[in-house]
Amino acid sequence: MNKPVKKQFLNIPNIISLYRLLSVPVLFYIAWKGNEKLFFYWFLFNIFTDALDGFIARKLNMQTKIGAKLDSLADFAMYLLAMFAMLQLKYNELQPVIFSFYLIIGYYLFIDIFALIKFKEVSSLHLYFSKVNGIIQSIFFVLLFTIGFNKQFYWFMFVLSSFSFIENMYFLIRMDRMRSDLKGIFWQMRKKFT
Repeated sequence: MNKPVKKQFLNIPNIISLYRLLSVPVLFYIAWKGNEKLFFYWFLFNIFTDALDGFIARKLNMQTKIGAKLDSLADFAMYLLAMFAMLQLKYNELQPVIFSFYLIIGYYLFIDIFALIKFKEVSSLHLYFSKVNGIIQSIFFVLLFTIGFNKQFYWFMFVLSSFSFIENMYFLIRMDRMRSDLKGIFWQMRKKFT
């Protein structure tokens, strides 16, 4: 009787998310030691696996509640890792915008701390706007590590991050239990959260 649960957990998307989560301490160490090239290419591979696990889960109908939570936890860990690596390896380039950069980090920490306090779990809303914001942040990360700091793109990312934070907080404040895969505020405006 426990077999279906095992099958659900041990599917391809969940294994990819688990790999991503388990790779974080190793990547953290690599960034801390200053091996920028190895860190960048491995992290880039992990960004690809993040997109891949969601695609596989949807296409092969392997979406599970535990998978959504595992993906969110891996995303959160990768996000903190990316921020640490940018501060560790690219601090001088970020120095002119460091206050706003810390604010972006604060957005995501606040979202998950709020969710942990209110729902006893990390946020796993998977909003469309958050996904777009994640793509823009990934592009910023790649640009920073390849061609250097781009001020205009940075401020574009900052504005998107701010709007994403507001949308996430809107849902977290209004919900009485954690839900996953809410499309966004425009799709949910008329629904009542109970």
